[in-house]
Amino acid sequence: MISGVLTSIGVFIGVWQLSDTQERHLIKQTSFAKTELIEHQFVKTFPLIMNALERMRNRWVARQGSPYSEWQLDAKDYVDDHIGLRAIEWVNNEYIVKWIVPLSDNKAALNLNLAFEEKRRLALERAKASKEITVTKPIDLVQGGKGLLAYFPIFIEGKFEGFIVGVFSVKSLVDSLLPHAFFQDYNIEISVEEEPMYARADIGSSFNPDVGYRHTFNLYNVTWTFAIWPKKHRAVQDGSYIHYIALIVGVLLSLLTGASLFYLLNWLKAERLLHARSIEYRAALESAIDAVLTIDSNGVIRNANGSVARIFERKLETVIGEHVSLLFSDSFNNAFEKLNRENRITNNKLEGQFFEENITTEGVRAEEKRFPVSVGISHFWVSDELLWCCVARDISERVELETEKETLIAQLKKSNEELDNFAYIASHDLKEPLRAIKNHATFLKEDYAAILGEDGIYKLERLAYLGTRMEYLVRDLLYFSRLSREEQHTVHVGMRMVINRVISRLKEALHEHNAKVFLGDNLPIIIGNHTHIEELFYNLVVNAYKYNRSDRKVVKIYYCKRHSAFCVEDNGIGIEAKYSDEIFRIFKRLNTQQEYAGGTGAGLTFAKKIVENHGGSLWFESELNVGTRFYCTFSQVVFEER
Repeated sequence: MISGVLTSIGVFIGVWQLSDTQERHLIKQTSFAKTELIEHQFVKTFPLIMNALERMRNRWVARQGSPYSEWQLDAKDYVDDHIGLRAIEWVNNEYIVKWIVPLSDNKAALNLNLAFEEKRRLALERAKASKEITVTKPIDLVQGGKGLLAYFPIFIEGKFEGFIVGVFSVKSLVDSLLPHAFFQDYNIEISVEEEPMYARADIGSSFNPDVGYRHTFNLYNVTWTFAIWPKKHRAVQDGSYIHYIALIVGVLLSLLTGASLFYLLNWLKAERLLHARSIEYRAALESAIDAVLTIDSNGVIRNANGSVARIFERKLETVIGEHVSLLFSDSFNNAFEKLNRENRITNNKLEGQFFEENITTEGVRAEEKRFPVSVGISHFWVSDELLWCCVARDISERVELETEKETLIAQLKKSNEELDNFAYIASHDLKEPLRAIKNHATFLKEDYAAILGEDGIYKLERLAYLGTRMEYLVRDLLYFSRLSREEQHTVHVGMRMVINRVISRLKEALHEHNAKVFLGDNLPIIIGNHTHIEELFYNLVVNAYKYNRSDRKVVKIYYCKRHSAFCVEDNGIGIEAKYSDEIFRIFKRLNTQQEYAGGTGAGLTFAKKIVENHGGSLWFESELNVGTRFYCTFSQVVFEER
């Protein structure tokens, strides 16, 4: 049976292929005729325009020039009479466009030096050298779009006086030659020197050599290629359905006997498979962790899986056949009624399922115990009956965790506020006693120096020094507390101006340490607090020259595109990687004051806090005895257009 069916199908396919080949040949002949006709019209029309421009050039030569008003009227007539001629120009002997008609749409070309682009320059020089009419290859017109330029060189008594230039739009010329009906039936592409210049084709359609025709010809030393092929509906009209009908009838007759037996055997197989799949789907539904219900358009529960009994703590037989309001609160019931009503009105019978609503509501267990539940609702149609699928999940644990999280966040916020207030109050109240201790130590030294002796004076000086240092520590602690509490007043901060102010503030210190600061180019603008950003770079620059043993200390500030961050780079002593966290702790010093005098060890802490307040990060890369690079990012950075 199978071999006979296959032989019969093979015969009919052979007949169909022969018929299809003949039909494609006839369609291709039609495309050939259309191409020849369009090419003939183009070859006839384009030289007419060129001849008109040549006559304009010849009149110019014969009269040894032309008044602008007369030339303007003449050029306007030519442009109006010849669609496709976009503009006419007179170019002087320095290749500069001096006159142009029409001016309104071509102002971009006026006073343009045509030698600015290689293709134009070569064509100009070729036309001048040969004294012959020259047509350029396709170029981008300064007026917009692609086109061609025709150069007509002007020589008066052997002296070069410039060009008459014709600016051609191939699109306008071809559109004027072809009737609207052509574009309804055929696709067309035109290339000049193998560069696409014109195309009117259906989206996704490309040249098909089986039914289309492509021809290449030369005109004015320029190679033109026309390609035409029919649109799909035209190919169908020009073709015939006979060979398709023959093929279909033959195949159907061949397959009829075999198909009957085939479908009978497959029906039996499908029945067994359907039964097995039904068991699989039911098992998967029963094992789902979510409660799944099928509800009709009246809100009656038709079916439910085992998770319904577990989540709602009800027996399935007490649920099936009851209204869905038994399991959910009023908010769900109202939403369900709204969706049900809308789908009845629109009768939206879309194939398959899709989620229309996801509702967070309350489930109702036995004895009216309520608990939070998330319900997804989708609808489907079975034999013109609207049914709903509801998937419900118990979210009691998630709601408890969210409530706990919100409570912890509120407690943490309150704790941070209390810590900030304590630091501010403590540091503010400590300043006055410290100042009194320092002053009394100074008074004792001055009034009782003879009695105290050398050792007593040293101890008083040490007490005054420690009081001063403690005052500095309190001052920095107060400043750090203020950084956390102050409201950010953001502006556009020009970084070059900010860093120059830092350099000005440190002028004497930089000179004293033989340090030089170099700024990179194209520094972006930061949107942030101007004062704090200046303080940030002040601390980083001080850090760069302070911890530096080089004879000539170098500090570079630039924007690193690789990290999208500002970088402050020095040639100092470097930092070991193990201190990457410690150096940002307040009052933490990696070196003694005797070795690198001054400061409280809070500068980098301030810097990190300022950067974090601007939504950024501060980190460093370092090599011992080579130098360190500090990188800082900001959430709002603006690059100036150049």
